[in-house]
Amino acid sequence: MRRFYISIIAVVLGAIFVIGWGVDLLVSESSTEHQDEISIYGQNLDGFAAHLSKVPAEQLPQAVVELSQDFRLSLSLVDENSVALPSSLIGQLSQQGGLYLASEQDSYLYKRVEGHESALLHLQLPALEEHSNFNIDLMLTILLYIGVSIIIVLWTLPLTRRLHLLSNASAKFGEGDLAARMPQARFSYIQQLEDSFNAMADRIETLLMDNKVLARSLSHDIRTPVACLRFGIEAAMSADDVAKKDKYLSRMDSEVTRMEEMTNAFLEYAGMERQLGSVRLQSLDLVQWLTTLCNDLSHLALQQQVHLTFETKEAVALCDVDSQWLYRAVQNLISNGIDYANERVVCLLTRDVDGIYIDIDDDGEGIASDQQQAIFDPFVRLDSERSRESGHFGLGLAITAKIMDWHHGAVSARSDSSLKGARLRLKLPVR
Repeated sequence: MRRFYISIIAVVLGAIFVIGWGVDLLVSESSTEHQDEISIYGQNLDGFAAHLSKVPAEQLPQAVVELSQDFRLSLSLVDENSVALPSSLIGQLSQQGGLYLASEQDSYLYKRVEGHESALLHLQLPALEEHSNFNIDLMLTILLYIGVSIIIVLWTLPLTRRLHLLSNASAKFGEGDLAARMPQARFSYIQQLEDSFNAMADRIETLLMDNKVLARSLSHDIRTPVACLRFGIEAAMSADDVAKKDKYLSRMDSEVTRMEEMTNAFLEYAGMERQLGSVRLQSLDLVQWLTTLCNDLSHLALQQQVHLTFETKEAVALCDVDSQWLYRAVQNLISNGIDYANERVVCLLTRDVDGIYIDIDDDGEGIASDQQQAIFDPFVRLDSERSRESGHFGLGLAITAKIMDWHHGAVSARSDSSLKGARLRLKLPVR
């Protein structure tokens, strides 16, 4: 919005300055023409006064009348004492061009006739309608408003066009077209608003898609434990032996526990978007932090006969992260590496100009190239042995992907592991 305010102020002030400069030129030209005409009348009046200074006093009135008739001018002879003038203007009566006086209705020139005491020539200038102050002011005012209006209209055309596109995109999105977005433009007054709309649309589309996947997966996966429960109930009801009934009831209890775990996992994933507001980024030294994390998880690796180590050449690696959520993301990757490793898992920290990288390498069988992107989708399991019966529902890596999105980072699977197995990489933005 700062760009919007700056641009509108610049446009309005620029328009006023440019148009005002043009109006000043017009006024200056008009004033110059008017002064030139007054100067011409003044030169004529100087000639009349020089001529009349040689005329005898008794013939002076008649000579003035003849000059007025010959040159068709409103020329008359007045007594200087009859004209009330301040002392500062009296001296101009003898100067070249005479004394110019003007009122709202008329304008005059006065000139003293040398050699004749108290004799003044009075020349009434003709009214010039084209130089009427009212007409000129009205014309210039209208010109100023029209000019400013045209410039503002030209400035608002890109704005109204982008608003129209935004309105259409919003309408399409509201009608169910989840792919509707604001097209990118090289310049826009509302770029921040457009980016916010696209980000909102992306989040809504992701939520709706996640809910569809969640509903489809839940409806599919819950059938097995429900069928097992029905079978267990029927078997328990028909069994006469108490030991068999206890066996069936124990299986039913396991199925209920599995359903509870499944439901909790699905609800946790579905509610992750509401956790976005709880993300608090703070400066963190990843070297010290990852050292502590790997030490905490080393006992989990030892339980599966896997050796977990942390390696880095960095002394300090500062990054703005939410330590709790990042702990969850890295823990998911390390747990995944431990489950698939044969003997070793290495957590490696590196950095370059583009970002800070946390790589989790294992010496397992690796991940096929055509599946390296799919493993971060919810409810995707590449190994049938890692089934929901063992507590895995295909959500760990999907949760990690969401956490990295909150940190404006990325997660990816690669085939360049130092241990010849899989490499899962977290990329964080450089501070």
